[in-house]
Amino acid sequence: MSASSMAGSLARFARQAAHPVLQVVVRERALVRDQSLILQGEVPQMAHVLLSGYTCRHRTLRNGQRQITALLVPGDMCDLEAVLRGWADCGITTLTSCIFGEIPLEMVADPLRQEPELARALLNRLLLDKAIDSERVLSLVQRSALQRLAHLFCELRERLHAVGLADDEGYSLPLTQIELAELTGMSNVHVNRTLQALRNQNLIGWHRGRLSLLDRPALEHLAEFDPTYLRVP
Repeated sequence: MSASSMAGSLARFARQAAHPVLQVVVRERALVRDQSLILQGEVPQMAHVLLSGYTCRHRTLRNGQRQITALLVPGDMCDLEAVLRGWADCGITTLTSCIFGEIPLEMVADPLRQEPELARALLNRLLLDKAIDSERVLSLVQRSALQRLAHLFCELRERLHAVGLADDEGYSLPLTQIELAELTGMSNVHVNRTLQALRNQNLIGWHRGRLSLLDRPALEHLAEFDPTYLRVP
């Protein structure tokens, strides 16, 4: 890849241009919607950071039933745990067309070869992933359907805003209701009803793949959203 091409792709992350993870990307890989980046049980050949689009980590049963375990947005490391473990305990599949930055395994898997700033960034990524996973478990077990979706929408706003892809009014969310159902542990019908309830309370709008935050303070109050868990050094 040419230096100019790489610079153009990473320009999406103006706020993170000097981020240690982005500095070790060696080339890009483009996938269309519903393509696998890595299969469950596969041994990774490269590490990946998501540069554009939405993708997810998921577990799949033998009968084909899939559960999304993590929604990944631009700027996220996709397979850090798989690289460190040496095999993927979950699959990674695109939810939209995506561009990934590829990173040689040795830059991630061998702490002795890492620069201190890169090692710190990877550790922070693991801590952030753990915090997001823990919050998701809390949503699945304790939050109502309204709170689950409200909390997800608030969290995504914070994560996307950190990479310059959201503002106070909303952000792009080109997912299906089925994918939201897989992510939140609800049925498709339940997600539909919950979205309608949030619309009827004038908290959100969702049209043509864009989520509008009509009353963000009220949405955060409903979700009991505290963004502290997303703030790592």
